[in-house]
Amino acid sequence: MAQTLTDYFDTYAVEGIVSIELGDDGTLWLPNRRLGGRQFLGMAKLPAEAKIF
Repeated sequence: MAQTLTDYFDTYAVEGIVSIELGDDGTLWLPNRRLGGRQFLGMAKLPAEAKIF
């Protein structure tokens, strides 16, 4: 994930900030605010004891 963020930072950054979307299934996406669409970044999993607010 870190390598993808490094490689594509300039493509997905808006004013120096990269947004990451979290899917219901734990997938992480880089939304492309300039051209539309998004790129898969990776998967995330919360620990069982974590609470979602």
